Amino acid sequence: MTLPEQMIRAELLNSRITRTNAIYARFYGPLCLLVISLTFFPYYESEPGSSIIYGNLWQEVVRLGPGYDLMALLVLLLTALLLAFAAMGKLSTSGLIAILVGSTVIGSTLLQSPGYIDPPAYTDFGVFDIVLSFLTAGLVLGHAVHLFVLELAFQRGGV
Repeated sequence: MTLPEQMIRAELLNSRITRTNAIYARFYGPLCLLVISLTFFPYYESEPGSSIIYGNLWQEVVRLGPGYDLMALLVLLLTALLLAFAAMGKLSTSGLIAILVGSTVIGSTLLQSPGYIDPPAYTDFGVFDIVLSFLTAGLVLGHAVHLFVLELAFQRGGV
């Protein structure tokens, strides 16, 4: 294969990757806003008549200090930051994998309710956040696989 053919194929691959990133980026902006906005609602329901009142993630971090909530907040903020970069189409496959890990950790942490012997019931926002975390992980995994397939096709000479 001559050098001009390789350059044309590389340019075609680059344009396909840019177009693919632009398609997925349409979803990442709203997801970023949803992820951030859900931190302002409580994930757990307070028992009627109980002295324990569960707040949103920010309130729980302030109330309880360092612990699971602080770790969850840091992972969530990092994931939201990466989603913002993905919304601009400025993220590579390794960044997508970081979002995948972050969103899976967020959803798994909420499902496991660490720190509770008998976890309280979830609010609608808590359930929505769990579902959103795993949907985000699925979308990002699909995007990463899509980019991987494009690269593989390029390496095999198909692009």
